[in-house]
Amino acid sequence: MSAQSTSTIDPHLGDPQLTASVESVKDILATLRPNIPSYQRPYAWTAKNVTELVDDIRRFRPSGRYRIGTFILNHSAEDDSDHCSRRPRPNIVDGQQRYLSFALIAHALLSRASDLTDRFIEDLSTAVDGISIPRRRDDRTGHNLRANHDHLRTIVSRWSPDELNDFTEFFLNDCDVVVLRVRDLDAAFQMFDSQNTRGRPLFPTDLLKAHHLREFSRTDPSRGSVLEAVREWEQVPPAEINHVIAAVLFPIKQWTVNRPMPRDGFSPHDVDLFKGIREDAQGNGRYRWAHPVLLAKAAVDRFHSDNSTLLRHGVVDALDFPFQITQPVIDGEMFFRMVSHYVSEARRAGIAGDASSPGAEAGDDRDPRLAEVHEMLDAMPPGTGYRYVRELFDCLLMAYLDRFGWYDVEHAALFLARYAYLLRVHLQRVYPASVDIHARRGHDRIPDADGNLFADIVHALDPRSILDRPLPSVDEAGSEPLRRLYGLILDTAERDEETQREGIR
Repeated sequence: MSAQSTSTIDPHLGDPQLTASVESVKDILATLRPNIPSYQRPYAWTAKNVTELVDDIRRFRPSGRYRIGTFILNHSAEDDSDHCSRRPRPNIVDGQQRYLSFALIAHALLSRASDLTDRFIEDLSTAVDGISIPRRRDDRTGHNLRANHDHLRTIVSRWSPDELNDFTEFFLNDCDVVVLRVRDLDAAFQMFDSQNTRGRPLFPTDLLKAHHLREFSRTDPSRGSVLEAVREWEQVPPAEINHVIAAVLFPIKQWTVNRPMPRDGFSPHDVDLFKGIREDAQGNGRYRWAHPVLLAKAAVDRFHSDNSTLLRHGVVDALDFPFQITQPVIDGEMFFRMVSHYVSEARRAGIAGDASSPGAEAGDDRDPRLAEVHEMLDAMPPGTGYRYVRELFDCLLMAYLDRFGWYDVEHAALFLARYAYLLRVHLQRVYPASVDIHARRGHDRIPDADGNLFADIVHALDPRSILDRPLPSVDEAGSEPLRRLYGLILDTAERDEETQREGIR
C-alpha cells in the first residue's frame, strides 16, 4: 500500500492509539473492508450527490491528484486479541457515505468492462469483491444504493473508451482519502464531532468559502491573492455573511422564480445556487448562459488594465462589476467580490442583520435617505411576526437596489415597507409560511394583493412601473407605528387645517 503514515503512541499501552495515513481509493476498496455498524445512519446520498462527486473527480483530473475527505475508523483493543487468521474488520465511524459511493462508482465502471484495459478490470474486480452492506429494517439504504448505481451506470455509458479509462485510472490511483484509525470508540466519536463542528456549527456559507477558495487557488496560483480574499472574508463576522446570503440573497433567488422557501431555510443542500461558472476548458463557461457574465468580467478587467495609471491617480473612478442576484456567479475570486459587494450594500441599506457588525450596531453605515423608514420600522412592536415581516422588507429592498441602484430610494423603501407590512395589518398572526405566500403571489387574506412583487421588480425596465402601482386600501392599521407607516395619523396642525378646508367647501 502506497501510503504515508504517522502515529501517536500511548506510553502506558505501548501500542498506537491513533494512526493517520493517506490512502488511494484503490487501496481503500481493496484492503480496507470496514464494517458498517448498525448505529450508522442509512445511506442517504442521492443521484445529485454522486453526480457531484463524479464531476469533481473529472474536473480535478488535470491537476494530477484529488483528496476526497477523511475516514475515521475504530479499531478496538479486542481486535488484536483475536487469534483467528482473519483480522476483524474496523468499524467505520465517519465516511460511510463516500465509501459506499466509491463502491458504486467501481461497480458502474465494471459495467463497461469490454471498453476497459485488463489491469483496470482486475483492479475494479478486486475492489468490489467482498464489500458487504449491513441489513437494515428501513428501505432507504437499499433504495438509494439501487438508484445511485443505475444513475452512475447511465453516466459512464455516455463516455468514450478513452475517457472511461482515463477516469478509472485517476479515480483508483490518484484520488485519495485521509484515513484515521482510532482504538478508543469514545475518542473516535469525539474526533468525528471535531471534524464536523470545529468549535461551532458550520454555516452553509463555510462550505461555499471552501469551494470557492479551492476554485480560486486553482485558477490563480498567486498565494497572495488567495490570502487577501481570506483576509477580507474574515474581516466580516461569519454570522453577518451567513445572514446576507441565507436570509437575503437566497430568499430573493427563491421568490423571484416563485419557488417556496424550504422549511429549514438555507442549508448545505442549497449551496449550489451560489456556485456557478468555472473558468477553464473543462468548465461550463463555454455554454451560452454563462457568456454575459464572462463578457462583463472581461470588460471590467480590460477597463482596469487600460486605465491603471488614471485609476492610481484618481483621474477616473473604478468600474464596478454589475453583480445581479439572479445571475450566476463566476467561481473563485468573483464569489468573494460578490459577497463583499452585497455585505456593503446590506450595511448601507441597514439590513446587515448581525448586531455584532459595526454598521448594524451603530447604524453608521446606513444611508441617511433611509433614516425615516428605518425609524418607523425600528419602532414596530417586538415579536416574531414583526421580525418575519421585517425580513421580507429587507429582501424587497435589496431586490430593488440590485435592479435600480439607489434611484429614488426614499420613495422605494416606503412603498416596499407598506407592501410588506400589509401582513401585519390583515393577519392576526404571521408565520414564515404567511411571508412565503405573500412574497410569491400575494396573501389571499390581503385584498387586491395579487402577483409576485419580486418577479415584477426583476423584470421591470423602469422603477416607476413598481413605485407608481397602487397598494391595497388600509382601513385600520393596528399599532401606532403601523398607523404611522400607512399615514393614517396626521399631526394636530395638519388635522386642523384639513378640517378647516372641509368647512370651507
